[in-house]
Amino acid sequence: MKKSTLFKITAVLLPFIFILSIELILRMVGYGQDYQLFHKVNTDKKPDYLEMNVNIAGKYFKNNGLNSDNQSDLFLKTKTDSTFRVFVQGASTVVGFPFYRGGSFPRMLKHRLSLTFPDKNIEVVNTGITAVNSYTLWDLTDDIIDQKPDLIIIYAGHNEYYGALGVGSSISYGNHPAFIRSYLSLKKFRFFQLLENGYYKLISSDEIKPSTRETTLMEVMTREQRIPYDSQVYHAGLKQYESNLDKILKKYKKHGIPVILSTLVSNEKDIKPFISDSIPNKEQFMNALKDGKPEISKVAQQNAMAAYTLGHYYLDKNQDSAKKYLHLAKELDFLRFRAPEKINDIIVSLAKKYNSHLVDMKNVFLEHSPQKVIGDELMTEHVHPNVKGQFLMANAFYNKIKALDLLNDWDNYIDFDEAFRDIPITKIDSIKGKMVIEDLKKSWPYDLNMSGMRPIATYIVNPTYEETKALNIYRKIEPWDQVMSESYRRYESDKDYNKALRIAESLIFEYPEQGEVYRMAGNMCVNMNDLEKAAYYFLKCNTLEKSSLSARQLASVYLKLNKKALARKTLQEARNRGFNDEALNNMIEEAN
Repeated sequence: MKKSTLFKITAVLLPFIFILSIELILRMVGYGQDYQLFHKVNTDKKPDYLEMNVNIAGKYFKNNGLNSDNQSDLFLKTKTDSTFRVFVQGASTVVGFPFYRGGSFPRMLKHRLSLTFPDKNIEVVNTGITAVNSYTLWDLTDDIIDQKPDLIIIYAGHNEYYGALGVGSSISYGNHPAFIRSYLSLKKFRFFQLLENGYYKLISSDEIKPSTRETTLMEVMTREQRIPYDSQVYHAGLKQYESNLDKILKKYKKHGIPVILSTLVSNEKDIKPFISDSIPNKEQFMNALKDGKPEISKVAQQNAMAAYTLGHYYLDKNQDSAKKYLHLAKELDFLRFRAPEKINDIIVSLAKKYNSHLVDMKNVFLEHSPQKVIGDELMTEHVHPNVKGQFLMANAFYNKIKALDLLNDWDNYIDFDEAFRDIPITKIDSIKGKMVIEDLKKSWPYDLNMSGMRPIATYIVNPTYEETKALNIYRKIEPWDQVMSESYRRYESDKDYNKALRIAESLIFEYPEQGEVYRMAGNMCVNMNDLEKAAYYFLKCNTLEKSSLSARQLASVYLKLNKKALARKTLQEARNRGFNDEALNNMIEEAN
């Protein structure tokens, strides 16, 4: 090789060698953030579990001081043959805002599937992050694929304009999807983080960040408050969503991973347009409305508040036209916190393109809504379902999984009514969620005049035990775990076993690797004489704990169910593990 050629090659490679050297040095000294989606759980008691990286949101909200919610679901690092693994992607609705815990549809789904398939290890891993959109979903896809999922569920689209990196967001780098995806790909490199951090220091000022004032995450994330229907920014948001979702589905299809997509729901009946031009000649419009003059329809076609007013006029008269105008009011709302219907059209179209499975969640909600218009009966505010709404979502996905034959043997199928009675949310968490919404609705964009608003603590008169504990969690006076532990003991002492069971079930979501939480649930089921469910919980406890106590508790329930063979097998396995205490030996004699 000629020296000149060698020199040219070296000259080309030198910058890359330099960057690689810097990257290695930065990693060695621990600079920057590791933005892997999943981390090994850092405790000796959970050696084979992974959970979502708590720092992952920082990748999308850099230097904005924002705190974004996500759930923490443990799952096995080494997937077993008996494991059915589902990953759920989305934003705050997927996270379960405002109820979280057992009030989110992913956890309701896990609870129901686990009881349906007691011999399987059901994992429903929630990767939702508040205030993100399809860019984040795309960015997480490769890490999810690495964990060998059996199914992906995607519910996302409301944050496409104002979510992190969206076209109308305060955290944005333009409206070119390919450029932003490239930016996100570079974020995993420490040298790029160094450059970005240096840039932020240069442009930083001493001004108070919006997120440190009394405001909401919604206000902080919003840059363009007026995005008219059919405008350039409106179409840029649709293009961004379609481009990212297309690439997500293409990756999953390439790896043979089934995907369930869902259409989106929003509150059209009970949420006025957030930002709308005033109704022109409002007095004249209202008079024309009362007189039934046709020109009011022309005004409503252009004005969100006029459409909303007309929609409620027809709703009061129980006329079908109400649905048309209430939907139009949402579509014309300048502040795009509710996804336009075109987003649902994209979801349906791409589901067909990639042979993905579709749940028409909008239709599910319409079927359970009075007058077939979605409102406060199923929603907490503009886009987040209440507990019943979250249950409807879990129910729809549960039945879709059954229809797709992704799992065999549905002999333990749980019907709608039974599952609804068994929603695994505590009363305390339910009340706390309602408190969150009450305070949220006092701020922008619900109430533009925040002066004079009283904190929620000042108007709860003679609070119940649950209200007191919910308020303490909300105000960060008591940690959630402590409240749950105390409440379990209180309910058990008061023989309020159903409430105690809800506590135990909520703790199972948080600590699925600990036998004790299953024992707590099993004990309450015994007290309620629900022996089949008690057997399920004690079986899980015995699988994890493998103690004489766990074997005896399980065998005891088997004996009550007249399943002597299973009782003998359970007790013999305990003896084979070296347990030879008097209580175990006595039960073996009883089983024989």
